[in-house]
Amino acid sequence: MNTFIDEGIAHIARVMRPALYGDLGGSYLPSAYWRQRLYQILDTAHLTNAQLRSVDSLLLELDEFDLCTRAPATRRTELQLVS
Repeated sequence: MNTFIDEGIAHIARVMRPALYGDLGGSYLPSAYWRQRLYQILDTAHLTNAQLRSVDSLLLELDEFDLCTRAPATRRTELQLVS
């Protein structure tokens, strides 16, 4: 097991939410940044099942964040395309 990878995943899990939601000034690191960091981890050596699940969970959280923070018109258009 590579503890460096575990530490990287744990770090992202700790700081991603505060960076996405930010403070009154809004987000200070966009979801694209976090997505890129997670993809870099996926591109490294072999990950354990637990590491893969952790990264997948964080990617799903980013998907949810992106979906919830898009402009309402954009979401309506997507819903119409799916229907």
